[in-house]
Amino acid sequence: MRDVETMAGGHNHCEIRITDMRVPGSQMLGGRGEGHLLGQARLGPARLAHCMRWIGQAETALEMLVSRAIERYSHGSYLAEKQGIQWMMADSAMELYAAKLMVLHAAYKIENGLPFRQEVSFAKHHVANTLWRVIDRAVQVHGALGYSTDTPLANMLKQARFARLADGADEIHQMTIAKNVISAYKETGSVRSR
Repeated sequence: MRDVETMAGGHNHCEIRITDMRVPGSQMLGGRGEGHLLGQARLGPARLAHCMRWIGQAETALEMLVSRAIERYSHGSYLAEKQGIQWMMADSAMELYAAKLMVLHAAYKIENGLPFRQEVSFAKHHVANTLWRVIDRAVQVHGALGYSTDTPLANMLKQARFARLADGADEIHQMTIAKNVISAYKETGSVRSR
């Protein structure tokens, strides 16, 4: 076993090599060849758990952005008075709000035994990308300070990059979402999922 070192350090993302292993039928979980199905069953709730942590991190980054903007005076006014900075705040706040609603809706569907794969893919993709954008904006508003290790933002940005890979890369979720939209349209003539 080897803990694979990443750009953000070691996180128990291990590489495991198993050779010549035999599992007696009496010790098997699920049916033969169904291991992937067992893994998929846990991924919906696990992806939402990631999303909830990422929402907290994005909220922290937005608070840091706002704090810096209302305290930093530059080129004749506070950063918070500059329209470009206000747009960064507004975009971040709206994306964060949408992220929270997506996670709540997906969790509702899981909790009530409703089909949830589409909503979990929506949430996972949107929240991971929101995290990246909000932290990146916070770094931008902090300027060189945000890029330095004097604030937690540089490390947060490194961690955020992983969000777009964890439990399915962006492209996998986009492919899943598109397949579900096509399927819904073919079945019902509408893109709305059930």
